[in-house]
Amino acid sequence: MFPCNYPIKVMVRAEPGVRSHIDAIIERHAGPLDLSTVTERPSARQRFLGLTYVIHATGQQQIAGLFAALKQCPAVVLVL
Repeated sequence: MFPCNYPIKVMVRAEPGVRSHIDAIIERHAGPLDLSTVTERPSARQRFLGLTYVIHATGQQQIAGLFAALKQCPAVVLVL
């Protein structure tokens, strides 16, 4: 199963600088990102932002560490 491409969806509060902060967390756990592949989808009222990343996952521990780090971020509402 590993290594594989693994999609991660993150719902965050739409705050200044939040995208770069989430990018940094992802890169710390998954290595350099191709930022052109990251998708953003704002909520209807522009209060939230859905971000979808596809990382090169090397194992379950990597994914668990990444999810834990994302959940510690105050701007993160949901990680899938």
